[in-house]
Amino acid sequence: MVRRFVLVLVATCFGGCGIYSVSGSLPAHIKTAAVPLFENETSEIGIVESLTDAIQNAVISDGSMKVVGEFQADAVVRGTIIDVVNQADEFTREERAETFRITIIAQVEFFDRAKNRVIWREERMEGWARYDAAGGSAEGVNSTREDAIEDAADMLAKEIIDKTVAGW
Repeated sequence: MVRRFVLVLVATCFGGCGIYSVSGSLPAHIKTAAVPLFENETSEIGIVESLTDAIQNAVISDGSMKVVGEFQADAVVRGTIIDVVNQADEFTREERAETFRITIIAQVEFFDRAKNRVIWREERMEGWARYDAAGGSAEGVNSTREDAIEDAADMLAKEIIDKTVAGW
């Protein structure tokens, strides 16, 4: 009886694990990717370069693809930064903003050049980070807005690579 219970418990706990795959959903023929500069529908200066660099670094770090020029690439990550939202996140007792949250919102697509088709497209992907209003530093909070933009770009780049490589 106990042995049967243990077998049922093990089957229940681990039975669903076969549904997930760590091999990802990147098509086998895609070995290289290009990341041209994103378009920018905001007035934020320098954000296109920050996000493009972050995505290129994420591709390199992941190791599933190599970054190459657009005409040599098997696939292309394209996108448009559609908004940068800067809003108060935490307040002091006097109701002054203590930290801010900056969010980069982008429309992104992963295009298969070999098969001339869009593999995936998201109308709204986000990356965010926080920064201290007074320029201080605390755990999980950047000291400057510029640092927060870099961290938000890194988060968005990770989301893009995760969706590209793992298809989640």
